[in-house]
Amino acid sequence: MRKCLLSFAIVGGGPTGVEFSAELHDIIKEDLARLYPDLVKDYRITVYDVAPTVLSMFDEKLGEYAMKTLNREGVEFRTEHHIQSLRKGPPRAIAQNEDVKDEQTCFTMDIKEEGEVGTGMVVWSTGLMMNPFVDKALSRIQNLSDSQIKLDRSKIAAGNLKWTVKKNPSNGSIITDDKLRLILEPEGDQQDKPRAIMDDVFAVGDCAVMEDTQYPATAQVASQKAEWLAKRLNKGDLESNTFHWKNMGVMAYIGNWNAILQSSGGNVSGRTAWFIWRGAYLTKAVSWRNKILIPMYW
Repeated sequence: MRKCLLSFAIVGGGPTGVEFSAELHDIIKEDLARLYPDLVKDYRITVYDVAPTVLSMFDEKLGEYAMKTLNREGVEFRTEHHIQSLRKGPPRAIAQNEDVKDEQTCFTMDIKEEGEVGTGMVVWSTGLMMNPFVDKALSRIQNLSDSQIKLDRSKIAAGNLKWTVKKNPSNGSIITDDKLRLILEPEGDQQDKPRAIMDDVFAVGDCAVMEDTQYPATAQVASQKAEWLAKRLNKGDLESNTFHWKNMGVMAYIGNWNAILQSSGGNVSGRTAWFIWRGAYLTKAVSWRNKILIPMYW
């Protein structure tokens, strides 16, 4: 039962899951080990993912380096594993052998490849759920006149159609054009649908995806979209330019003062990448007060 309670399961092998496992490992090794030396031998950190590899958005060599580094520190990876359910209470085998009465003791994951696994904490980091307002409130919109939207076919009257916001079928995010404006389409499943653009409604960040692109759902993309749109609105010029994302690189912390960095300038790993990772966060701090306090906290 102690091993179940000290088992930490992270579901999702993206940057969030891997960084959390690294930070959890650090706090156990650097702080909790001094407070509870007798318990350190029983803890376990495991990262589960349905994909064959973790950190799939990184270069393959960087992903392998991250896994090997964390493996050496005791973090286990279970790729191509499927979590089927999670319930309160210990695994049935332990409950019978140890006569556990309290259902609140721990949790049990039912894993397709392993069966029941007891755990004290599960961190779910498999992706973003769409904001309820975007998901539900924007499924139908009011009737629009010809003057409110731009149609791609002039012979069709907007007032004769019931429009819906065009959304990504996989995650429900709003689809925009290259100027970040909403794209509309008529209700129904007819082929060769007409479409329309709303001139004065824009969508940026995790709720939106630009048509015919596969930009990652990160703060970097959302920030660049917001800055681009703010400049266009302040200038009153929304026609001359289109948005293009500039990839500034992706980073992930992998524990024990090590990180990985992938950018157009090349790949970096280890302590050097950790310094760059910390420096990037520091430069993004808005006020001078925070720029001074953050390294003091570090």
